Amino acid sequence: MNAMTMFPSARRYRIKRRPPESIQPSTPRPMRRDCHGRLVSALLDRAGPGWETRECALTAWASATFLGARHVVTLRLEGEDAEDRAQRVVGCLPEAEFAIPGHIVADVAIDTVRMTDGGATVALSILTIEAW
Repeated sequence: MNAMTMFPSARRYRIKRRPPESIQPSTPRPMRRDCHGRLVSALLDRAGPGWETRECALTAWASATFLGARHVVTLRLEGEDAEDRAQRVVGCLPEAEFAIPGHIVADVAIDTVRMTDGGATVALSILTIEAW
């Protein structure tokens, strides 16, 4: 006994496939914005005249709820009063507020402070998050 005798009205069905469609979100999120240049400029303004950047690096950062970046910046100051000025900057930076459009400076950490003959070097780690 075959399928045709058991089910005389059996038909063959053909599955029609639709062409693939790309799925787009209803409101796409804009491209990530980079605030590294504005942050370094704001840091130099806050530190005062005479400071210069030696090293700058940016690493993308994300948590479960936020997007942002981790910035590593090394500042250098030359001069006789470099040690006193460096101590003042180190004292005020962790509590400082920065106005960077679209971003929030969440954390400023002083990694190292090195005093050398005639100068001071300050290494910072800064976490910024994108403001929604």
